[in-house]
Amino acid sequence: MRLPIAINSYRHRSLPVSAQRVINWFAEAQPADAKARVVLLPSPGLVLFATLPQGPVRAMHVMGATLYAVGGGALYRVTSAGAVTFVGNIDGHGAVSMADNGTQVIVVEPVSRKAWVATETTFQQITSPDFDTPVCVAVVDGYAAFAKADSNQFFLSEIRDALTYDALDFASKEASPDNLVSLQRVGTQLWLLGEKTTEIWSDIGASSDFDFPFRRVSGAFVERGCAAAFSVATGADTVFWLGDDKCVYVAEGFKPKRISTHAVEQALAGYSRVDDARGWFYEQEGHQFYVLSFPDAGETWVFDLTTGAWHERESEGYDTWRCICGVAFATGTIAGDARDGRLYRVDTVLYDEAGEEIRRSVTGTTLHAEQKMLRFVRFEAEMESGTGLAYGQGVEPYVWLQYSDDGGRTWSNERWATLGRQGRYRTQLRWGRLGAARNRVFRLSMSDPVRTALIAADIEAEVGT
Repeated sequence: MRLPIAINSYRHRSLPVSAQRVINWFAEAQPADAKARVVLLPSPGLVLFATLPQGPVRAMHVMGATLYAVGGGALYRVTSAGAVTFVGNIDGHGAVSMADNGTQVIVVEPVSRKAWVATETTFQQITSPDFDTPVCVAVVDGYAAFAKADSNQFFLSEIRDALTYDALDFASKEASPDNLVSLQRVGTQLWLLGEKTTEIWSDIGASSDFDFPFRRVSGAFVERGCAAAFSVATGADTVFWLGDDKCVYVAEGFKPKRISTHAVEQALAGYSRVDDARGWFYEQEGHQFYVLSFPDAGETWVFDLTTGAWHERESEGYDTWRCICGVAFATGTIAGDARDGRLYRVDTVLYDEAGEEIRRSVTGTTLHAEQKMLRFVRFEAEMESGTGLAYGQGVEPYVWLQYSDDGGRTWSNERWATLGRQGRYRTQLRWGRLGAARNRVFRLSMSDPVRTALIAADIEAEVGT
C-alpha cells in the first residue's frame, strides 16, 4: 500500500491527531506524469563565504556591488570575492535595521535608538539636532523613513541625504493611535506596522516646501498589527510578518492572508516570547522561502510560498537554523550566522553546513484501521540511491527508521538500512518484521551529506483482531 509522505510540518498539540514533522526537507510538486506528485528534497547546504572579525551577524544589506554586514559591535563591507573591511563601530548586540538610498547605507540600533550612515568612503553617526529616536528604517523614493520609538509617528530625512533632518518632517498613523512596531518599503509604498493595526502610505510629492510628501493610501488600512519588529520581511513583491495574534501573514494587495496553520500557531502560543522573532526571505530554484526563527524558543519555521507548505530547519549544535538573516548577493544567497561572524553561501548542491552535518527527518501520518490491530510486515522507502561519496562520511550513506505506537510521544530503537554506495542505483530501502499496533507513526532520518530525494513510501500490513 502506498503511503502519502508528509510534506508539511503539522505537529498538533494533541499528537494522536497529527505528529507530522518535516525537518531539513522541503516539498516540491511534480508534473502529473512524474513518478510522484510531490517529493521531498533536502534543504540546502552552506559553504563559508567570508568571516567577520566579530559576531554574531546582526543584519546584512546590499548597496550596489557591496554587501554591508553588522557583526558584533561593528559594520563591515564585504566584496563579492568575500574580502572584509572594517567600516565603523555600532552600538548594542541584537538585531539592527538597515536600508540605503543609493549612496548611503543607514543602520539603526533600536535599543540605543541611534543611527549611523556609511558611504563607500565615509562613516558617521547621525547627530542632527532634529533627528528623533528611531527604532527602524526604510527608504522610499530617496527618503529615509524612521519609526519613532514609543509612538505612532514616523519622520523623514531630506531626500537622498540621511544626515539632514527637519523637525517638521513627521507624520502619525491616522486611523489608529497604536504605536509603530516596524515600517517597511513594499514596492513604492511604505507599510506602517503598528501594535494592532497597519497602514500603507505613498509618496505623492510635496506641493510646497512645507508639505509632507507622504499620504495614507485611501482605503489601505489593515486590522492586524505586528508582534515582532524583525519578523517583517519582503519578497515576491509582498510582505510577510508575525501578527499581533501570533499568526503569520502575507499581504495580498492590502489584505492580510493568514499562512500559518493551527499546528504552527499552537507551537507559537507555547513560546514564552515571540517578540524576538527574526524573519527573512530568499529564493531557490523557483521556491520562495520565508524563514522565521525564534531564538528564545529555539525553533525555525520556513514557509514555501510556492507550495504553501511549512517545514522546519535545524543546525547541528543549534536549536534553530544557524542562518539568522540573509540577502541576495554575489549571484546567490548569503546568510549570516546566529552565533559568530561567519557568512555562508546557501548552496543547493551541498548537503552539509560548512563541514557540520545536517540531520534530516520526516515523520509521517498516523496509520490505523479503525482501532483494529495491524501487523506490519514490511516498510519500504523509495529514495534516490547510489549517490554515496568517494571518501569520508557518506561513502556508504544510511537511513534509519523508527516508529511510535503512542502518537509520537516515544519512539522505537533505530533500524538502519544503506542508501547504497556510489553507483549502486538499484539499492532498495526495506525494513521487515515491524510488530503490531492499532496506531503507528513512522519516522525516517539521515545525516550523511549526499544527494537524495524521498519519492514515496510503501507499507505492507495485515489487519488482525
